[in-house]
This record gives sequence, C-alpha cells and structure tokens, in this order.
Amino acid sequence: MKKKKSMLRFALILSTFITFVSTVTTFIVGNRVYKKTFKVTPHEIGARKRVHERRLQKLDEYEHQKFMVDNPKNGYPIETIQIQSPIRNEDVIVIVHGIQGSYYDLLEVAFRYLDDGKNIIMYNQRQSGLTGGTNSTFGLYERFDLEAVCKIAKQAYPNGKIGVHGFSMGAATATMHSELNEKSQLVDFYILDSPFHTMASAVDMGVNHGKDTKLPNWFVKFSGSIVLKLRERVTYKDIVPIKSIKHTTKPILFMHGEQDNVTAPKSSFELCKAINHKNKRLKIFKEQDHCTAYFRKTDEYFTEIYSFIEEFFPADSKK
Repeated sequence: MKKKKSMLRFALILSTFITFVSTVTTFIVGNRVYKKTFKVTPHEIGARKRVHERRLQKLDEYEHQKFMVDNPKNGYPIETIQIQSPIRNEDVIVIVHGIQGSYYDLLEVAFRYLDDGKNIIMYNQRQSGLTGGTNSTFGLYERFDLEAVCKIAKQAYPNGKIGVHGFSMGAATATMHSELNEKSQLVDFYILDSPFHTMASAVDMGVNHGKDTKLPNWFVKFSGSIVLKLRERVTYKDIVPIKSIKHTTKPILFMHGEQDNVTAPKSSFELCKAINHKNKRLKIFKEQDHCTAYFRKTDEYFTEIYSFIEEFFPADSKK
C-alpha cells in the first residue's frame, strides 16, 4: 500500500514538473516568436534618411508635400507623403512598405511611377516613423490605416484611378484591405508583391528560414499564437489574408520571387486561386528572392505592371 502511494505521489510530482516545464517553455518560445514578429522595432527613420540621401535629393526634384492623416478607427495619425508626377494626370498609386521599413525604402519605385505619369501617395505603416501604434499586426489593424490613406488619395485625385502596390507585409495589408474596399470602392486595382496567405504560413516560413531552435515547428507556432492571444487578444487565425481576398471584385496582379524564403511563392498561388473572378494575374520572377525583382529586374517588373493596367484600364496604361 505504501509503495502504491509512493508511486502515485511520484507520478503527481512528475506530472506537475512536466506541466511546469512545458508552460515555461511555451512562454519563453512564444515570447521569442512574438518579439520577432509583432513586437518588431523598426529601424530609426533618421538613420534611414542618411542611408537614402541620394533618394531624398532626387525627391526634391518632384512637387511633394508631407502631412499626417487622422485615423479615428485606430486612434493615431499616419505619416504620409504625396508626390506629384511631372506628367499631369489624375491617376495615383498608393505604395505600402513592409515590416521594419518605411516609405523611404521604396522611393525608387515611386520615382519610376512618377516618371511614367503616375502620382504617388506613400505612408509609414503602423509602428513606423511618426505613425502611431505600439506593435505590428501584419495587416489586421494596418488595413484600416490603408483605408484612411486611400480616402485622402480619392480626395486628392477624385477623377483618377487608384491602385495600391504593397510589398511583403504591405502586400498582406493590401490583401486584407481588399475586403474593406468592396464597401468603400476607393481602390480600382491591387499590385501585391510577395504577400503571405495566412499568418501561420508566414511564421512557419520564418521559423524554417531562421531556425535557431530544435523544437518542432508546430510547437513554436503554437507557443507564438498563445502569447499573441494573451498580449494582443488576437491569434494567427485572425490574420488570414486569403479569407479577405475571396470577396474582392477588383483586378489584382501578384508578383513573387521564385526563391523567396521569407514568404513562400505558394502564398501568391493560393491567393490568386482564391479569387472568384478572372481579372487576375500571377508573375513569378525566376532566380529572385524576397521583394528583389523591382530593383534587380526593374524593366521586366514594370513592363508586367503596365501590361496588367493596360489590360483592365487601357486609358490609364503607361504613356
């Protein structure tokens, strides 16, 4: 009898110990994933300005203005810049940068559009530059910022076509915004460079690419989602761009690098397949990594974009 009680006591202690270790491990791993994703600290914008000095000098060649856009939905202002093309027209491209970035990173993209007759509006996403927000939510809250900026674009260019060009997480923001757009009808088309179709897939890709733990992927993702739920009251299941894009009626161009190891090319295939209309295109750039085609294969990149625009909006194609 005593031996049986001792074994039960041992089993209880062992079970408690295992539960404790599992819980502690979950929170340690989960916090690590959280900090590497949702609690990312953007690079200091001032330092980026010095890095992009040549781009900023070129920016001065264009008529432009900087201002803050109010977003009552999220409760903070959005740092925005409007750049006028030297070729006067009403068409505008809203450019959306990725995580840990700012609109300064994509000025070269803006210059190409500007010289081809497209006006530009760019902004710093949540938790970047002077834009508010204490964390990144990979498009979940950022989509409302994009909606606010698109309203400004519509006010500035009421008679033109509005296109949104998003990169990486910015592409996911645009993807999730496409559902909001079905009500507001602000955006006429989307260009999505290297999006992810689910947050879980993005985290999985990140775990595989930067693997610094021997723990199984499912446990790493599970731990991250648990901590995210406790900290932000959302989970990976709340960030599913592919659900949003199923509702869109707008033309969409997907662009992805064949060798992308940050967001898998599969994501663009899945997103494209999920759209219930035929006004869509998918371009895979061979031998390209994550969001590299626009500066390594610039001519091919923009030829694809203008061919896409011309197909659906002939009068608004490249001059």
